[in-house]
Amino acid sequence: MPVLNEPPVGRRGLPVPSGIIDAAGIYAAAACARRLPTVAETEACVDRAVSRFIAAHPALGALPAHERCTLLRRSRIRSLKRQEVIFRQGDPASSVALVLDGLAKLSVPLADGGELFLDIAGPGSCIGDMLVLHGRTHNVNVTALAPGRLLMIDARQFRQTFDRLPEGLLALLRLANQKLQRITEQLIDSRARTAPARLAKTVLQLARLASSDPHGPASLALRLSQGELALMAGMSRELVNKHLGAWRDAGWIRMSGGTVTSVDTAILAQVSGDDQDCDADPR
Repeated sequence: MPVLNEPPVGRRGLPVPSGIIDAAGIYAAAACARRLPTVAETEACVDRAVSRFIAAHPALGALPAHERCTLLRRSRIRSLKRQEVIFRQGDPASSVALVLDGLAKLSVPLADGGELFLDIAGPGSCIGDMLVLHGRTHNVNVTALAPGRLLMIDARQFRQTFDRLPEGLLALLRLANQKLQRITEQLIDSRARTAPARLAKTVLQLARLASSDPHGPASLALRLSQGELALMAGMSRELVNKHLGAWRDAGWIRMSGGTVTSVDTAILAQVSGDDQDCDADPR
C-alpha cells in the first residue's frame, strides 16, 4: 500500500511528492477507480482501488490504515452529471467531498446574476474539509464540469478523526495553504498577466490534470465551452474565440465542435509565461 513519503513510481502509480498532490498520478488512480460500481451505498473501504486512492492522498494518507477504513465505512460514492450542482452557497457542510474522477468548479454568485470563478477541484481534491472542521456552511457554489464521481465522507466522522490525529490535521492545513496560494496567484494573474497568458494558463491547468508530461501534446481533461473558459480566465468570450482560433491555426491546439481537445503544453507554457527561457508568439 502506498504511503505518504513513498517516492514517485511513475504515471500509472500513485505519486505524492513532498506531500503535494500529483494531479497526473491521482488522475491515473481515478481511472482505476472508475471500474467501481456507482451505487451510492457501496462500501468503498472494501475496494482496493479506492483504498489505494485514499492512501495516496497527502492528508488522508497520513492517517493510520484503520482510521482510513473507518472513514470509508462512513462514506458513499456519488456519481455526477455535467453541470450538476454539488454544493450551493449556504448549504450545511454535512460531508467532505473527495473528487475521485472528474472536475468541479468553485465559484461565487454575483448580484448581477453572473459568477466569480475561484478554483477547479480535480481528482484528489477535498471539498469542504475546512468548513467541516470549523462547523461552517458552504461559502461557494460547487458545480461538476464533467461527469465524475465523489467520495462523500461523513462530516462528523471526518471531524472526530482529524481532531484526535494532529499529523493528519497538519497535512490538511498544508493543503488548505496550497489552495489559498493558488487562488491568490490567480488574483495576481488577473492584474499582472495579459489576456492570452491567462487563457493559456487556464487551458494548461485543465490539460495537465490528464497528463504527467509537461512538454508535449496532451488531451484536454474535459470539454468546456468558450464561455466557461472565458469565466475561468477572466476575459470576454470574444477574446477567447480570437486567441483559440489563432492558436489552432498555428497548430498549438486542436479543436472540435468549438471546444479544445488537445494542446501543445510546451508552447502554451511559453505563452502563459510559465516558461521564461523560451520565446513564443502569443498571438
